[in-house]
Amino acid sequence: MRQFIVLLFLQTQVCASVVLANDDKAHTEPQSDRPDNHALLSVMGDHSHSAGEWMLSYRFMAMGMDGLRDGTASISTEAALHKYTAVSLRMDMHMHMFGAMFAPHDSVTLMAMTSYRDNFMKMQGRGHGKSHGRREHSGESHEMGSRGFGDTKLSALLPLLRLQDAIILLNAEVSIPTSSIEQEGKNGILPYAMQLGSGSFELMPGVTFYAPRNNWSFGVQTRAAIPMNENGSGYRRAPLTMSMLWRARRLNNWVSVSVCSLFENWGNIAGEGTTLNPQMTPTMDTRLQGASRASLLLGSNLNLLAGQRFALEIHFPIYQPYLPHYRAPKSLISWVAVSRWVLYRACYSRA
Repeated sequence: MRQFIVLLFLQTQVCASVVLANDDKAHTEPQSDRPDNHALLSVMGDHSHSAGEWMLSYRFMAMGMDGLRDGTASISTEAALHKYTAVSLRMDMHMHMFGAMFAPHDSVTLMAMTSYRDNFMKMQGRGHGKSHGRREHSGESHEMGSRGFGDTKLSALLPLLRLQDAIILLNAEVSIPTSSIEQEGKNGILPYAMQLGSGSFELMPGVTFYAPRNNWSFGVQTRAAIPMNENGSGYRRAPLTMSMLWRARRLNNWVSVSVCSLFENWGNIAGEGTTLNPQMTPTMDTRLQGASRASLLLGSNLNLLAGQRFALEIHFPIYQPYLPHYRAPKSLISWVAVSRWVLYRACYSRA
């Protein structure tokens, strides 16, 4: 929560400096027909609507992860199996997201979103055969999967300030735990990463600043997800904070390209009620679920006919340090992270 307040303060200073520079201009909204009037797909709740306007959207996301990391260093499967019975080799996720926005008034836009997820993970077990030298034969590999609807998010977007070349939006959002957190495989309850949601009610505040200028536009967003209760399985995910800074270039009236930097931080899972065995695999160890990550995002928006839009995004992690609040021994795998990780997003919306 302290990190979110600091990020919010820094963002407010950036917004205020730009607003003061444009204070002598007429108080009107940025042009709504620009292809870069919508931010990249990872920037949620980035725009509002005028009274009576509505928008439906469908987004598809594909994510692929493999490898193990200890902070910024790669860890071999053999080294991880000295501590755990099994480790993950690969995880894939496909997610379909459905959203709707409606503005009953110029001063408020309502938004609802849900998702359908399909998770896959390949595991490698510890070997029980003879070892040669310091390397032990690997055991059997197996696969696990889960699928179903995720949590439901409801939000209200409130324009705090509208200028000719800038807008500041407050995002008041809540996540309702409508998904399953007791997905099972043939060996029992699946790891945390394979569950379909958090299982807790979450407050998700955010602030977005957007400013178009000629053929360029600039935006900043700070968001957080703060679980309010332990879920039915007796644990609670840690708060998440994220901050995004993007720059977009309008190539013509129907296409724009964007680049964005993203920083995320989330802590470990808390609670004693979980029945998962932390010695089984790192993805079941509550102490190893937190991380920090900086990523680079590239995207493009295309304005189609009759208010329809198509967007694409590709997402690369560029730096994954240790958690600052968790000083793990060097030999301990601090989190099951991504050594080669790419996230693709595609979105179609119609207003």
